[in-house]
Amino acid sequence: MGTCYRVLMWEKCALPENQLEDWAAQRRELLARMRDAGIKGSRGLLGQLEKELYSLTVKKIELPLTQTPRAAFSFARAEALAQALKADSAVLAYRLGTASAEVLMELQGDDDMASAQTRWQEATPGMEWCSTPIVQAMSAAEGAAWQEACRCSEEEADTPEYTSGDFHHVTVLLNEAVEALQPAEGKVLVDATLGGGGHTERLLQAGAEVWGIDQDPAARAAAKARLAAYGDRLHVIAGNFRNAVEMLRKRGVQQVDGLLADIGISSPQVDCAERGFSFLHEGPLDMRMNPSAPRSAADIVNTAPEAEIADILWQYGEERASRAIARRIVQERAKAPITTTTQLASIIAAVLPRKGKQHPATRSFQALRIAVNDELGALDELLQSGLSLLKSGGRFAVITFHSLEDRAVKRYFEHVCKPEIDRPEWPAPRPNPAYAARQVYRKPLTPAEAELTANPRSRSAKLRVIEKL
Repeated sequence: MGTCYRVLMWEKCALPENQLEDWAAQRRELLARMRDAGIKGSRGLLGQLEKELYSLTVKKIELPLTQTPRAAFSFARAEALAQALKADSAVLAYRLGTASAEVLMELQGDDDMASAQTRWQEATPGMEWCSTPIVQAMSAAEGAAWQEACRCSEEEADTPEYTSGDFHHVTVLLNEAVEALQPAEGKVLVDATLGGGGHTERLLQAGAEVWGIDQDPAARAAAKARLAAYGDRLHVIAGNFRNAVEMLRKRGVQQVDGLLADIGISSPQVDCAERGFSFLHEGPLDMRMNPSAPRSAADIVNTAPEAEIADILWQYGEERASRAIARRIVQERAKAPITTTTQLASIIAAVLPRKGKQHPATRSFQALRIAVNDELGALDELLQSGLSLLKSGGRFAVITFHSLEDRAVKRYFEHVCKPEIDRPEWPAPRPNPAYAARQVYRKPLTPAEAELTANPRSRSAKLRVIEKL
């Protein structure tokens, strides 16, 4: 691979015209200053201006694109574009965004940028693309790194997501969770992980009153905007679901008809580079679901003892190379602080050889995220207190995405659904003092084939449901 180019293009409807005009004016000013700096031979100033130009493009073009409603970028047209890019010999890798496409290409023979863009546009005749895409030249090393990141992203998200609103999250096991909670007019339900409001919207549509809880301010704002039409049947609370019972009782809610928790991280959090959850995007090493929480992933990586880091990677990520990775992290942070997602991913990749599609940093990033947000501790507190909030016949539904979460839910649900418990040293089984519920489904519900095809990120989801006696 020689010099290659990263091309960012978008639908005209995705960005307001005045925003583009403002960006173009600031860009022209920066380019003029860069030209003057180049003439004067001021390398330091030139480098600073190049960073300003990149930052301007991210703020004015790339970040707004990730927040654009996906009304016009339909699934069918996105699929047509994906097929065209796969078939194009000049294309090395690509990403489909909200109403945009990023393409890594290497010009061949007499081919040029304009003819390549024409080919892609012809594959989607119903889409009106911007007339002047952003083109960034990349070295062979930069291109290889970007191509590798795209390969990693195939595992996390094989197809783009298409929803409306500012918090672009595809709701997992939507029909199954709603059916399990049996929403109806007059019922009071709790969505302990409100997110973008997908589950809550369906519960409200069925006539229920819903209390939605989320610690992420972006999620709360998006859900409020999306569900404003339901008026006072929706109540949104800022907080962690571990405190759901306490927060609701402070507001006069003593018992409810159903409680839903969709555990884990949402797509918007993963896809936002500034949140620092994913090694697929350059971003600060943060990983806090609640941005005001005191401890970030960078704090753990740069200050925790080597043994603590190893324990986190093993306990929460089941990472067999936890000790070797922790040792390398401590060695590297002694040279310079580890502050970005890609920096940490590179350190981990230097320890582990890649096998298959999974990036070597996948388990470590999961472990750090769980530790930063104390996800398993929060889940345990919700499980221990949730049943006390339910009326008789009320249902408790939990969606999990990895084995540690599912194991905790399975064990607790099985425990409270056993009329009797037995131990080898006892002469006979004894009544279970925790017995308070029955299993609604013998086995966990998982996504149907259609959902897996539409949203590959749902592949590890499991829904378990119990009903209070």
